[in-house]
Parts: sequence; C-alpha cells; structure tokens
Amino acid sequence: MLTSSRTVLVAIVLAGLALRIGAIATDGGYKPANDAFEYDYYARAIADGDGYPRSGYLLQGGPTAIRGPGYPYFLGGVYALSGSGITAGRIAGALLGVLAIFLTYLIARRVWGVRVGLLAAALTAVFPPLVLLSRELLSESLFIVLELGAVLCALNFRRSGGALGWAAAGGALCGLALLTRNTGLALLLPLALGVLVLQPRFRPRALLGPAVLLAVTALVVAPWTIRNADQFERFVPLTTSTGITASGVYNPASRDSGTHGAWRDPRIAPSLAPLFETPGLDEAEVDARLRREARDFAWQHPAYAAEAFGWNLMRMFELTGGSVVDREGNPVDDRGIGSATPTSERIGIAIVVLLGLVGTLALIFSRRARPGDFRRPFRLPRGPFFLWLVPFLILVTTALVNGLPRDRLPADPFLLILAAIGLAVLYDRARGQEIRTR
Repeated sequence: MLTSSRTVLVAIVLAGLALRIGAIATDGGYKPANDAFEYDYYARAIADGDGYPRSGYLLQGGPTAIRGPGYPYFLGGVYALSGSGITAGRIAGALLGVLAIFLTYLIARRVWGVRVGLLAAALTAVFPPLVLLSRELLSESLFIVLELGAVLCALNFRRSGGALGWAAAGGALCGLALLTRNTGLALLLPLALGVLVLQPRFRPRALLGPAVLLAVTALVVAPWTIRNADQFERFVPLTTSTGITASGVYNPASRDSGTHGAWRDPRIAPSLAPLFETPGLDEAEVDARLRREARDFAWQHPAYAAEAFGWNLMRMFELTGGSVVDREGNPVDDRGIGSATPTSERIGIAIVVLLGLVGTLALIFSRRARPGDFRRPFRLPRGPFFLWLVPFLILVTTALVNGLPRDRLPADPFLLILAAIGLAVLYDRARGQEIRTR
C-alpha cells in the first residue's frame, strides 16, 4: 500500500509539472506587465548586483520598499544563476507549484490520511488557477510554498509533542512569507495558536512554542526592517504598500463612481494624486499619509466599507469582475491584476467550491455520526482550528482592501483539501459505504 501510494503521488507530481510547463510553453511572447513587470525589473537589478532600484512611484524617486524583498531576491537569484531571465523565472515558478502540490499532500495526509492526501494533491495538480499561475512572475507562487511549509511545521510540532525545532522552522518560514507578501501577517495568529498545544496552555512551558515561533519570525524580518529604518529614517517593518493598496479603495472617487469599491491607482484619484508629486516626501511618508486617509475615510463611511468588502469577496472568487478600474471607472482586464480570467479558471473554481461545500458539511455533521449508520457520514477528523483559521484570515484581511482573483490563491490549497474530503465523501456515499478518509 505504501509503495503504491508513493507511485501515485509521483505520478500526480509529474502530471502537475507537465501541466505547468505546458502552460508556459503555450504562452509564447510573454512580457511581464504591471506587478510582474516590477518584479522582473527588481530581479534584474538584484541579479546585476545593484540591489533594490529607486522608487518608481514618486516623481522625485528616493528609496523604495513598495515590494517586500522575498520574491524579488528569489527571482534575482534565479536570474543570476541561470542567465536566461524570464523563462528561467517562469520555470522556477512551475517548480514552486510542484512543491505546493507535495506540501498540500503532506498536510492533508497528516490529518486525514493518505487517501485524502492523494486526492488533494491531484486536485492541486490540475486546478487551473494554480496551473496558470506558473505563467506569471508573481509573488504568490513563492508565498504559497512558504505558507504551506509553515503550516506543516506547526502540524509536526503538535505531532512531536512540542519539539521546538519545528516551532523555529515554522517561524523562519513565516518570516520569509512576511517578507514576500504583507498577507503573511495573517499567518502569525494561526501559527502561534497551532503551536500552543501543551497543557496547561498558559504555563511557561506551553508558551515556549509560540514564543520561539514569533521570536524567529522577528529575527528573519529584522534585517529588512533595519534596512528600511536606515533608508527612510522611520520605522517601516515590512513595506510601504499598505497605504497605496488601502487608499485605492477608500477614497471619494472610488465611492462615487459606482464601482463598488474597485481598486484604482491612488495616483489618479483627484484627492490623493498631489501626494505623489509633493517635493521632499519619500515612500514611507506618502504611505503613512495614505494609510491615514484610507482609515479615516473607511471610518466615516462604514456602509461603503462593508459594500467594498462584500464585492471584493465576490471578485476574489470570480463571481463578478472589475477588481481594478481606470480613471473613468472602466474595468482593467490586464493579466494578473484584472478579472478577465480564462473560462477554465471559473469552471475549476465552481467545481472545487461545490466539492468544498460537501467536504465542509461532512466535517460539520460528523460529530453525531455513528459507525454503521449510513444516513449520516462516519466521523471525520475536523482538523485543528488553526489550520482553517489561515485561509479565513487571508480572505478576510485581503477583501478589506482588494479583490484581485489572484489574492485568493494562498487560500486555495485549503479549499482543495476540503474539496478532496468532499470527493471522498461523495464516492463512498455513492457506493453505499461508510465514509472513510484513510
């Protein structure tokens, strides 16, 4: 059984790699645009030994921290080692996608057994949004791997009975995730709860796991924070992008245009544009002012904030478009930042969401299950609370300020695990068998 499951897993991984390489090969003439253009630009500067370039958001230039260093340095390292630029970067993204398949399998197997693990891996291998991600030079490909790795470390910590090495490894991966995307902040609470397992929970020995995880996370992030303090002469823990992201939704132009909180570049919002042209301001100062403007606007218009949140959730799941709009309020459908996604993505999301609902219901109603009662599912492991808190916080915190479909991608592996459980449940029920995950 063990040998056969390994053979199936290898076949799934190879199929996932083939699909990703195929997606790249059939996407000839690719030229990075928008966010991908910036990552490529940063990576080339890093590969050439010039480090981070100057700010491209302000007329006067100055230092930049608009992008976290994780993905630019990863991509810059790929460029430097390969010497072949964009193609090598896309292949590296495909390999990260394959690693995500394997990590999803390990997480699902750890909680629900080999069967669900293989199903989750298979779904991850063929899920169109994750396959097509390999075509792009975007930070999500790296972030997903770091996120899954950190979650697996927390699960291993729990299984080991509190081995601090796993807490430290989880903290290191969490720190790297924070340096890759601000979304990594959503990992801190779940992972800290994930390693808070020893009893009684609020004694020093039990708190040691979370303390180690958070301390290592801080140590990993510290060099970048120190660099920012030197460049901007103020405390900038991660990036200067929070204000630009939030103010693109929470401004009068976005509210009054009838686009339901769709993001527009604050540089074209009349109330915000002058900030980007004011002499003497650097990115950190502009970011602080934009954050304050966005916070005040959202506080003064709570109904609009709730509306933007709801529409962004729908945009993330591609139920509606217009996640980014131009000056006139027309949807921007550029790859990676717009909502003009291939039909295969929409179909894939619909199927996985439906299967995920089946899996969710099976987990919810398994509490009252009894062996031999075919009217109800057999008892299923529900998985630790922290595991489901990760995608929940990623979706909620992101939808507050953005609704790009690709912003949903870090939550997709967890949705695919639910879909795998749903698929197993449907198969067993169709055969009149008790539900099993092993």
